[in-house]
Amino acid sequence: MYNNNRGNRSGGGGYGRGDNNRGGGGGRGGYGNRGGGGFRPRGQQDFRPKRNPLPEGFALYYVALICPDELNEKVKAQKEYMFEQYGCRAAGKSPAHITIVPPFRAEEDLQQNLLDFVTTFNIGIAPFTVDLNGYGNFGDRVLFIDVAPNQQLLQLEQECMQEFTDQFPSIIFGMKPPFNPHVTIATRDIPEGKLQEAKAYFEAQGSFAEQFDAKELRLVKLDHGNWNVV
Repeated sequence: MYNNNRGNRSGGGGYGRGDNNRGGGGGRGGYGNRGGGGFRPRGQQDFRPKRNPLPEGFALYYVALICPDELNEKVKAQKEYMFEQYGCRAAGKSPAHITIVPPFRAEEDLQQNLLDFVTTFNIGIAPFTVDLNGYGNFGDRVLFIDVAPNQQLLQLEQECMQEFTDQFPSIIFGMKPPFNPHVTIATRDIPEGKLQEAKAYFEAQGSFAEQFDAKELRLVKLDHGNWNVV
């Protein structure tokens, strides 16, 4: 799948499922039945601790497989449903994607080096198919579209994480649980007790079964509150 000169490297990274429940066949979200009394939090003060601001000259980045436009629109519809019914905003700030190198802080002066790394790594990727099937969740914090087991995807993540940490040893990650690929629908801002309700809604719409060809990684940057492909 990759150029032989990469060697058989192992790596970490990605996100762990923790208290994870995968859905069965799952349903395609769509925006049907938007009317009616969805949960709309209003006037609630957010008491969650604020993240420390980035030092001047730094930015947040991640590296990912970006879903193609047609698939992104389908996922976007589900994110918009979560916003309209439950006020979920966080996931709507990113394109539909599978994270390979999780978010990290880096000096913006390194951005070209990061782009060069991604471009060079992409040369060694032999395209392969990624299958999305059904729904899952990480505890009560994250609702996602599940990714079918895929050895090529696991190898891609391992090699990319290893080469990334070798090339950028000064970039520090927090604890990196085992890699568990997924496409996020809502994250961190789902109202308490509403995740299973939302998951059941999507599953009731019918089977979500999509696929796309994984051909290249992209560098994504947080810019004025939104994650944009660089």
